[in-house]
Amino acid sequence: MKEIVRLAGALALTTLGAGPALAQTAAPPSQADKATINEKAIERLKAMGAHLRSLKAFTVAAEVTTDLVLDSGQKIEFGQTVEMSARRPGMLVASVKSPVRSRKIYYDGKTVTVYAEKLGYYGTFAAPDTIAATLEAAAKKYAIEVPLADLFLFGTDKSDLSAITEALYTGPQSVGGVPCDNFAFRQPDVDWQVCIERGKNALPRKLVITSTDVPQQPQRRSVLTWKPGTAPAATAFSFKPPKDAKRIAVREMAS
Repeated sequence: MKEIVRLAGALALTTLGAGPALAQTAAPPSQADKATINEKAIERLKAMGAHLRSLKAFTVAAEVTTDLVLDSGQKIEFGQTVEMSARRPGMLVASVKSPVRSRKIYYDGKTVTVYAEKLGYYGTFAAPDTIAATLEAAAKKYAIEVPLADLFLFGTDKSDLSAITEALYTGPQSVGGVPCDNFAFRQPDVDWQVCIERGKNALPRKLVITSTDVPQQPQRRSVLTWKPGTAPAATAFSFKPPKDAKRIAVREMAS
């Protein structure tokens, strides 16, 4: 391997992103609900984004299942685990593990390193001084999708709520014993649901993303476990290459 262009291409994990709790029960959505915007759903989404932005440090783990569509049209479920820790404004470390793949991403405020653990290769590139700007540069310049990246976009100018065409409150749920409210949103080519924790910790606890632009409508489901206010020491965000690791170039995508 002479270069790394999409070393983390398989890492993409989309996450979508409180006020007063909504009613304890909700009727199933009716036909009349299908083209409506529930303003309380939008308010709770905004409150979730504001709460996420207020966290100066956190660790979050996610159990993720993704539908892979075979050439025959059959859907196969693929599982992986994701863990991310962050210290604002400029430190992040993330890992994605499955039975066949292990990837780690380090950002120390100056440099991003992507490490393919099983393959023994790593690549680095200079990065901006904030997490949000670094995630944008990684995606646009190098096609590197950092897992859970959208957690840093909610409530910013990168989060376009005007794209939402439908918003519904679908009722209460419990995720890992945590009381939540579930909201369903629709926008072009994607339907998505988010369970938002009730109370002052307005955290996303479960996400279901459905791609509606293909006939099979594959889904990605994520269940998140949070440790707000908890993150490792600053040294954990800098990559220290193992003895046998090989460095390879990270090149920008062609325009």
